Amino acid sequence: MDILGGIAAATEGLKLVNELRKIDKEVDKAELKLRLVDLADKLLDAKQALQEAHENQNSLKTEIARLEAVLKLRANLEDENGLLYELNDAKERIGAPFCNLCFVREDKQFRMRHSPAKAGVFEHYRCDNCKTTVVVGPSLPREPSRMNSGRNSWMK
Repeated sequence: MDILGGIAAATEGLKLVNELRKIDKEVDKAELKLRLVDLADKLLDAKQALQEAHENQNSLKTEIARLEAVLKLRANLEDENGLLYELNDAKERIGAPFCNLCFVREDKQFRMRHSPAKAGVFEHYRCDNCKTTVVVGPSLPREPSRMNSGRNSWMK
């Protein structure tokens, strides 16, 4: 039962109370008892509806608080090329970036692992959760001595 049902039940209970006040002494006890049972039933319905409304209100407040926390968190994030950087109060980046894909899909924060550039390997960040790789810099050139060495090199 919802709030409107609870209000309707309480209204019916009040109507029954008013009718009981108007009853003459000539009304027999059986009818009086029947009306009292109706009154108790309507009041119980109203109580149940109001308890359900209270529980619903509490769950909505909890959800609002959760969504406000998510909005506050998102306000403190900066997106750059698929990397989410956490910002402090001075709007400076804090720590390693989070994976944007995991944040959007799962609403979770996973820090990305940085891998510096090496010979033939680009500088990049990698998410251990979803295995997303974001390239952020060039690779280092390969060493010429390694490129020309070897038995079957065509550059001898």
